[in-house]
Amino acid sequence: MSLEMVFATPIVVAFLLLLAGAGRMVDAKSQVDGAARDAARAASTARGAGEAARLGMEAAQADLQGHHWCAGGPQVTTDTSAWGAGGRVAVSITCHVDLSDMAFIGLPGTKSITGKAVAPIDTYTYRGEGTVNGPGGAGG
Repeated sequence: MSLEMVFATPIVVAFLLLLAGAGRMVDAKSQVDGAARDAARAASTARGAGEAARLGMEAAQADLQGHHWCAGGPQVTTDTSAWGAGGRVAVSITCHVDLSDMAFIGLPGTKSITGKAVAPIDTYTYRGEGTVNGPGGAGG
């Protein structure tokens, strides 16, 4: 019986560590996706494209603040190419998840995770200069 335990114990421990690594990856992916969603929503409430990028960055950093697994902090990209009434804003967040403490079971040192989200821009809200439906625009 003890011989079987000598062989079974390392296999069970390695399996549990592999599950812990997979759990960390699933949790990180979920949090990065949620941060992207929140950042896109925050960016869509901005009055201009520059402010949208700033609000998206602030929302992403606030969501991922205090997470030690996102090595170097989140890298946020805000796409405002379709900015304007009825348009959209897209946010992409990349984090490099630190797995170095689990490298001995075969996991890489870091794994890059990207979350993407798109939010619509309200058609009837004045967004400042350069919008179609605002004062000074074609519809205003």
